[in-house]
Amino acid sequence: MINANEAKEVLINILHECSFNFDSPNPKLAWEIFKKFFNTKIHCADDALLFQCGVYHFTGEDLFHFEFVRQFVFEQDGEYDHMEQLRLTLYFKPNTELKELETNLWSYDCNSVDEFFSKVENMNSFKIPIEKYVSIKCEIEQDEV
Repeated sequence: MINANEAKEVLINILHECSFNFDSPNPKLAWEIFKKFFNTKIHCADDALLFQCGVYHFTGEDLFHFEFVRQFVFEQDGEYDHMEQLRLTLYFKPNTELKELETNLWSYDCNSVDEFFSKVENMNSFKIPIEKYVSIKCEIEQDEV
């Protein structure tokens, strides 16, 4: 089990070990690694997953964000303290088809992590970008939310 402040570095190390190229990111490989990374246990009160995508302007330009998130909830003395999110974001140049794919799915909305992974993999919002388009960059960030 690792501390949450080590999670970003552990994920980056797994990506490098699997020959993931941040300059020419492969979304299928990113997803497989992200799923594998969930097996890394994090010291926190709650651990959830989120898949979200859509066209946003957060980077200063309109880009299609294809994002895998792992959220950690922390408690102190049995009470809620704070949350952190570790995000693996793949960016695509937006087009008419991608602009229609905005969605999100939490693991909280599923009965198991396996169900979450299966639901994500069967969503058009997941399949279309992975099967039809090339991502232009990848970023990994971890912040308190």
